Amino acid sequence: MTDTQKQLLKLFIEMFPIILFFYAYDAKDMESVYLATEVFMAAMAVSLLASKLVFGRIGLILWISGGLVGVMGGATIYFHNALFIKLKPTILYSFFALSLLGGMYFKKYFLKNIFEAGFPPMPDEAWRKLTFRFGLFYIFNAILNEIIHRNFSFDTWIATKLWLFMPMSILFMMAQTPMLMKYMDDKEREIIRHTRISIICPGRLLAGLLLLPRFSRRLIFRSVPLP
Repeated sequence: MTDTQKQLLKLFIEMFPIILFFYAYDAKDMESVYLATEVFMAAMAVSLLASKLVFGRIGLILWISGGLVGVMGGATIYFHNALFIKLKPTILYSFFALSLLGGMYFKKYFLKNIFEAGFPPMPDEAWRKLTFRFGLFYIFNAILNEIIHRNFSFDTWIATKLWLFMPMSILFMMAQTPMLMKYMDDKEREIIRHTRISIICPGRLLAGLLLLPRFSRRLIFRSVPLP
C-alpha cells in the first residue's frame, strides 16, 4: 500500500463515523439525534478498532476524538439533551489549542512529535510558527462552533460539520505550504505550485492532493480532527 493510499484510508476510517451520524439523523424527527448519537459512538469504536488492525496503532487525535465521543455522546443519551454532543467540538478544539499553545510556552512543540517523521528537517523556529498558527486556528474553530450551535438550528449546526469545518480545515492546512516550501527541494516546490493552482479548479483538487509530497499530504490528512 502506497503512502497516499494509507493516508486516504486513514482519512476514511476517521470520517465514516460522522458520515453514519448524518445517515442516521432525520431532520424531520429531532428524537433521531439520540439514535444518531448511538450510531456515532458505535462507529467510533469500530473506527478505533479498524485503525489498530490496519495500521497497528491508534493515532493520538483519533484517541482523543473517540474518548470525547464516548463521554459527550454518553451524556447526550443519558440526559436526553443534545447540548452535550454540540459541545464536543468546542471541547476538542479548545483542548488542542491549549495543548499546543501551552506546550509552545514551555518550548514543547507537540506538532513536531506528530509530523516530524514525514517532514523534512525544520528548525524549532518553524515548528514554533506552525504551532502558534494551529493554536489560533483551533481557538477560532471553538468560538465558531459556540456561535453556530447557540444561534442556529440543530440542522444548520450539523451541516457545518461537513460543509464548513472540514473544508475550512483543509484550506488552512494547505495555506501552510508557503512556509513549508522553504524546506522542500526544487521538485517538491514545483509539485506544490501545481497543486495550489489546481485549487482554482475543484475537479483537479483531489488529483493535486495526491501529487503532494508525503509530508504535505500528512499535514492535511493527519491534522484535521473529527469536527
